[in-house]
Amino acid sequence: MTTRHHQLPDGTRLAYTEAGQGRPVVLLHGVLGSRRFYERNVDALAQRFHVFALDFRGHGDSSDSQGGNTVAQYALDLEHFLHSHDLDGAVAVGWSMGNFVIWEYLSQFAGSSRIAAQICVSQGPMDLKADGWEHGFTDRLGLRDLIRSAQGDYRAVCAEVATIFTKELPSEADQAWMVEEELKVLPNTAACILADQTQRDYRTVIPDLTVPVLAVWGRDEKCLPVAAGVWVADSAKDAELVVFEDSGHMPMWEEADRFNRLATDWIDALDPQV
Repeated sequence: MTTRHHQLPDGTRLAYTEAGQGRPVVLLHGVLGSRRFYERNVDALAQRFHVFALDFRGHGDSSDSQGGNTVAQYALDLEHFLHSHDLDGAVAVGWSMGNFVIWEYLSQFAGSSRIAAQICVSQGPMDLKADGWEHGFTDRLGLRDLIRSAQGDYRAVCAEVATIFTKELPSEADQAWMVEEELKVLPNTAACILADQTQRDYRTVIPDLTVPVLAVWGRDEKCLPVAAGVWVADSAKDAELVVFEDSGHMPMWEEADRFNRLATDWIDALDPQV
């Protein structure tokens, strides 16, 4: 897949892959990830749709930036990308933190028609366990320790993360490329975005969403339990949940063929005006 670049107003260059024709579908990855985590989906979805797989600033093959490593800025970056490419009625596919960016975008640009539907892969409204929310992956002390570890031995943190994404332990080769993609995020950038995204709370945003939502979860989720997906499906106005029995945090990668069929059929069934 050929890498292209989109330049933001502050000079940061976002790397992206583009393929296919038809309705725009924008693939947004998780924290410390990259568009490579969608490598099993781009070609299949591009058979029906105009697919864009984007690396957030500081991630993947995008350039790093001193500052701007927040979900709010990523949403502004996404708007600049969508506007510059004249994309309208897009289906935004978020994996993990990618959904925070979508929800932030829909909050900042309420009324915009650029994103018309969302596929939410493995992300509840917040990652932090707190009063009234027990479905996060860590608490404040755990977040503190995670950031300290990222500053102390970042490679070790990345190696551990690569072992908890999936139901079955990935092969050594797959773990290796996952770690290398994560290491493209510089340690200070990683600390900033981990601190910001983990403390986001979209529990008041999701019930007001006006776009249809397909939530996709793995049954053997080691990061965010299926209960978080149930909450999303129950709270959004127009949403459904599909659970993949043989997946963990990465159903779009672990059960790629099923995910690609599901996403294609769901997008095809959307009202053309949505």
